[in-house]
Amino acid sequence: MPIKQRPVSPHIQIYRPQLTSLLSILHRATGLLLVLGLIVICSWLVCVALGEESFKLFNSIGSTLVGKIFSLGLVFSLVYHSFNGIRHLVWDFGYGFELKSVYLSGGIVFLLSIVVTLFIVARVWL
Repeated sequence: MPIKQRPVSPHIQIYRPQLTSLLSILHRATGLLLVLGLIVICSWLVCVALGEESFKLFNSIGSTLVGKIFSLGLVFSLVYHSFNGIRHLVWDFGYGFELKSVYLSGGIVFLLSIVVTLFIVARVWL
């Protein structure tokens, strides 16, 4: 078969992402964001050790809109990654592999993560 006639599968223009694939990608992305958050927390501890001036500078950056959005993303990442990790532990015991159950548990994890994140943010910021 000539190279130009070879089929491409899945073709990117007709591929429709499934909920399960999106949640899997989100789980990986939240893991990466948690690593970035760990680096930021370590940087904050270094600023604490360097003295009051660097600590105030770091906190002033954190109180900007970008800092608050990053904090919100970090809280959501922690909550979602934790709940989805529990979901994966349930799978490790061999439960919840039916297609309906996979979609239901994925939706529950995502919605519960949003609710818990909003609750935490409301308690901390308001």
